[in-house]
Amino acid sequence: MLVNITLLLFASLMLWATVSDIRYYILSNKLCLVVALLYPIFITTLYISGTPLAITYIGYSVGISLVIFLALVALFALGLLGGGDVKFIPAVILWAGPAHSLQFLIITAISGGVISMIYLSFFYVKSLNATKSSEKINFSMPISMISKNEENKIPYGVAISIGGFYVAFELYNALN
Repeated sequence: MLVNITLLLFASLMLWATVSDIRYYILSNKLCLVVALLYPIFITTLYISGTPLAITYIGYSVGISLVIFLALVALFALGLLGGGDVKFIPAVILWAGPAHSLQFLIITAISGGVISMIYLSFFYVKSLNATKSSEKINFSMPISMISKNEENKIPYGVAISIGGFYVAFELYNALN
């Protein structure tokens, strides 16, 4: 019962991340911290319910999360990833552990690619519609006038959340 409640809370946090990233392009520090801090509670509920995880499994989960975090910090330094994504992915990987980390990363990457293509297509169509400055005046506005920041904003937290939902589903199936 308690295990299912913590899994439900984890899934709810994935939903919060999705909504937050779509609306504001922000994955807050609070969100990432709560996801990470909910993991020890999950481990405790597993212990209480009589299905404790091995210490080595927990150690591997933490180790994989740290390695992924360091790799993502390097991508952040190169400007390829947002700060929220850098914190959110390792928090979810903590939950995925060695059993589901690879699947989580694959699902997140594929989902992120699809979301990126959708958003880039939307921005391209939007730029085509913004070429006329007025209906009465036939001057064209160069595409470079469109905000370059707008083209770079892709809510990758949605893809991470899709991977997180997969992790929650797999954990639920394994425990029930």
